[in-house]
Amino acid sequence: MQKLEHGVFGLILLLIVMAVLQLNPQWHQALTYNSDTAISQGWPLIAAHLLHLDWSHALFNYLALAVIVVIWRDLLSSRWLINATLLSGVTISLLLLPFEVQFVGLSGVIHGLLLYCLVRDAKQHRWLWGVSVLLVIKVIAELLGWRPAHFVGDDVALIHAAGLLSAAVLLKLERRRLSDAVPHKD
Repeated sequence: MQKLEHGVFGLILLLIVMAVLQLNPQWHQALTYNSDTAISQGWPLIAAHLLHLDWSHALFNYLALAVIVVIWRDLLSSRWLINATLLSGVTISLLLLPFEVQFVGLSGVIHGLLLYCLVRDAKQHRWLWGVSVLLVIKVIAELLGWRPAHFVGDDVALIHAAGLLSAAVLLKLERRRLSDAVPHKD
């Protein structure tokens, strides 16, 4: 059971949810993020990150998420992984509201989780600061027009940049309970 606490159970749960959503294409239109309607619909703020364009897009993102969980299993609990995925997704969605963006996919969340893990682990392994800087430079290059062949759409760079910003939110809120944010009457 202890091994499941190292993010594996959370990973399995997320993969199952994403696969179920992927198997039901009739949900795609309703759950796709569109900055014009995301707030009024609500669900796309989270669900769009769990949907993918097709199975190859989904498998690529599933693999990236699994690599993060395997590499940083000592940093991640299943509960944290699920909460961070949801919080990162909502943060990205809110950051993208001012732009005319439509998307599905987990790549923004993956960028946020990756930067979070790199920064957290850089406290013990200082060379990871360099990897963190390279990740930020990669996203800046994307914003300036560099587009790898596997990119689909012009908004991927914005989504990745919002993902990096979501890492700052995760770092700020780590180890804080939601109940600490609510004032208590004594």
